[in-house]
Amino acid sequence: MAYRFKLDEPFAAGFRRIARAQLDRTLAEVGEITSNPSSVHESRKALKRLRALLRLVAPAIGDKAFKRRNSALRRIARMLSISRDAEVLATTFDGLRGADERADAHLRAAREHVLAHTHQAQAAPTAETADQVTVLIAKEVKQFARLGLKGHEFAAIERGLEISYRTARRALQRVDTKPSDDNFHELRKAVQWHWRHMSLLSRAWPDAFAVRVAASRELSQMLGDDHDLAMVHQAAMHARDISDDARATLTSICRARQAAIRAAVQPRAARLFAENARPFARRIGSYWQHGRHVTPWPELPSGGLDGQETASVPTLAAPIKAAAPMVETGSATLIAAKTPGRSQSQRRV
Repeated sequence: MAYRFKLDEPFAAGFRRIARAQLDRTLAEVGEITSNPSSVHESRKALKRLRALLRLVAPAIGDKAFKRRNSALRRIARMLSISRDAEVLATTFDGLRGADERADAHLRAAREHVLAHTHQAQAAPTAETADQVTVLIAKEVKQFARLGLKGHEFAAIERGLEISYRTARRALQRVDTKPSDDNFHELRKAVQWHWRHMSLLSRAWPDAFAVRVAASRELSQMLGDDHDLAMVHQAAMHARDISDDARATLTSICRARQAAIRAAVQPRAARLFAENARPFARRIGSYWQHGRHVTPWPELPSGGLDGQETASVPTLAAPIKAAAPMVETGSATLIAAKTPGRSQSQRRV
């Protein structure tokens, strides 16, 4: 099922539907982790989507219920993260090569020692792990089915949306003040929550939400690359038998790449979270409320409205079944078309 709330569905019902879909997805992927390496990654993504959903409804289910379910899901994710972390370390090391022969030699040496002395590198998903996770997920299916949401209509999730958005703004302020690895990782988590929250609510105005989903997803990927570099650097600092030259080379390359990523991240994050939290949550609530009543508008004629063609246009003599949703954008008023126009000029209209 789609990872989205439905406009005509109570949020409580939507929450249970989406949660069950992600739990079922996790169970299906976990059943294949011993034979399909990508299943670990896919199961962890399903758990991340589930935890983002849980955070959105946290005020509506109560702090105690949220902490219990979030803690349980985090435990399950950690059981699956060991082999994934090892893969990330190896892949990130490989991506650092290419500076010059001397640097590459140091990188190869550092890679061998880091992976050899990292417990994650020697761990792989087992049938026993799959069985344990399956049992835990089955318990969560029952627990999530019992959860109820307090609040009516959009109010059931508005507070959760406001809190998570404010968390992202505060995380951005912290990286501006102290650009540490930990602070950038916290910003990454907040951006991922926002990305998934916008996906969950996207039916309110698909075109408008698609912009925020794409922007936050791109930002999450950039911050993910930064975090991978931080993991490699930290692992190298704690690994044994690495020469000072190899460690210095690795530090220099990682920090240089992180600096480039962070310079690109900050203006994107500032633009994404430019609005204050309360007005943002209220605006999204308005989109949801009005989006429920938006109906398709008849397709414009092929010649547009510039008078170049005389194709039939709806008039008072040809009544229109649905009212036209009007959207103000600066000085122009746009009409939401049922389908994309046939020409570029028509789309501009």
